[in-house]
Amino acid sequence: MTKLLWHSNAPWANTGYGMQTALFAPGLAKQYDMAISAFFGLEGAPIKWEGIPVFPGMSTDVRGQYLAQHANRFFGGDPKGGLVVTLMDVWVMDPRFASQVNMACWCPVDHQPPPPDVVNFFVQSDAIPIAMSRFGEAMLGRLDPLYCPHAVDCDVYKPYDTKQARGKSFPDDAFVVGIVAANKGRPSRKCFSQSLQAFRKLCENHDNAYLYLHTMMDPALAQGENLPALLEDLGIPKDRVRIADQYSMLFQPYSNDDMAKLYSAMDVLLNPAMGEGFGVPVLEAQACGTPAIVSNFSAMPEVCGAGWHVDCDPYWTGLNAWQVMPKVDDIYSALEEAISASAREKEMLSASARRHALGYDLDRVMNEFMLPALRTAEQRFANQTPVRIAPRRAVAA
Repeated sequence: MTKLLWHSNAPWANTGYGMQTALFAPGLAKQYDMAISAFFGLEGAPIKWEGIPVFPGMSTDVRGQYLAQHANRFFGGDPKGGLVVTLMDVWVMDPRFASQVNMACWCPVDHQPPPPDVVNFFVQSDAIPIAMSRFGEAMLGRLDPLYCPHAVDCDVYKPYDTKQARGKSFPDDAFVVGIVAANKGRPSRKCFSQSLQAFRKLCENHDNAYLYLHTMMDPALAQGENLPALLEDLGIPKDRVRIADQYSMLFQPYSNDDMAKLYSAMDVLLNPAMGEGFGVPVLEAQACGTPAIVSNFSAMPEVCGAGWHVDCDPYWTGLNAWQVMPKVDDIYSALEEAISASAREKEMLSASARRHALGYDLDRVMNEFMLPALRTAEQRFANQTPVRIAPRRAVAA
């Protein structure tokens, strides 16, 4: 079996990368002699998870210095003795370390065109890109990328009865708008300000509009937005807002079953981001039959098969490429269409969302995209191996 070192968040981490690692690692371990290098979620010493070795990271190293050392150790003293697969942003990595291993990068692309640092990394490292969206595949076209989307376990993320999923959290006639997003950085890539401005308008015109926020409210944790101050400034009534348990968010993450019930409790997921490399919450919501409102940019239109794609204005970012800012009025219009939909229209949207998500089910993605992509990457590296020719024997005089 080929040795495979997977470099990403630890599989127990409550992040998009961590959840995808947890989804794919058990199946990959049946095909490869596999270990995980966790640059987030584990420090100090290696452990085993589901029988798979997990090597620790260091919070001070995002460049990949210790990844090369993990590879050298796991591959038996030859850093190119196996395949390294990264699931992370590549622009933070140092191509000098990446070039020491045979590396395939399952990477997000959420700008148009891709940031120069992303392109330069692949050019300088000779790593093989694996795009996680068709948008990313198109943006990385001249680098000859492979393609494999993110996945969802549709046996776990499935529709639950809405009334039972809500329990006593909302009135019987509530229209629930949900936001599931990391509150990280300013301006927020998840566009909390635009989303909450649009919800305020909805709240002013509909007494049954409620908001559920599944995010961290403390801006100090990840230099995010001050959401309590934003809610207060917008005048959104406190009794119209429900907030995820903050302690659980930090120290006892919601289970997949819990998240499926939360998505099922929503009438619509609100995710008009500046850009998404993929957008796992959108796919999870779709699997639970919940339509979404997303920006008409990057991976979002392809991941959101049922819902609304809102108009945006271009936005130049610190990575020297373009993302977008969604238009508040267009978000509000989408919310109005969602709340005004008939029961029949809502049923059709829910069914369409579920059908769309089934195309990203874990078993299908693993067999049709992930394993073929990794086999192709292995073959490409094998083709680069120099051919060794035995020296000629001297011809007797």
